[in-house]
Amino acid sequence: MIETDRLLLRPLVIGDFETYKSVWVNKPVTDGSPGHPQLSEEDIWYRLLRWIGHWATFDFGPFAVVDRISGAVIGEVGLAHFHRGHGAFYDGFPEAMWRVEYSRNGRGIATEAMQAVFVWFDSRRISNRTVCMIDTWNDTSKSVAARLGFKMFKATTYRGNPVELFERVSDPD
Repeated sequence: MIETDRLLLRPLVIGDFETYKSVWVNKPVTDGSPGHPQLSEEDIWYRLLRWIGHWATFDFGPFAVVDRISGAVIGEVGLAHFHRGHGAFYDGFPEAMWRVEYSRNGRGIATEAMQAVFVWFDSRRISNRTVCMIDTWNDTSKSVAARLGFKMFKATTYRGNPVELFERVSDPD
């Protein structure tokens, strides 16, 4: 578990399903998730199971973002292998991801959580290069990426949507 001033970060578990749903259903239809339509309850369930399996397979993955006061899951952040078809220079590296419940956007939660994730991830020396993909119009996520040290290296498309690919290279020491 990782702790910050406002948050607890831990791997998702089956018992998170009810509060995890709010991360995905209480949002506008177009919210900045590259190529993602509104998720159904079934899709959210599959996503939860996928992340539990990712942790079991790779010993890292997306964390549940838990509000320290309420105990509710209010987001997911972390790194995962997606294999999106962008080629080895992208797909061969852990991909960073962040998402906060829509009603809590704009409070610095994603940045706070991902900064803590990178301290943890970099100390484990899994990979000194990470990547992320952001819709070209999503200036908010681009700002988060910049604060985390990501630099854009390619404009492309994903599922027919224009996106930008970013990379972050940490000091290998």
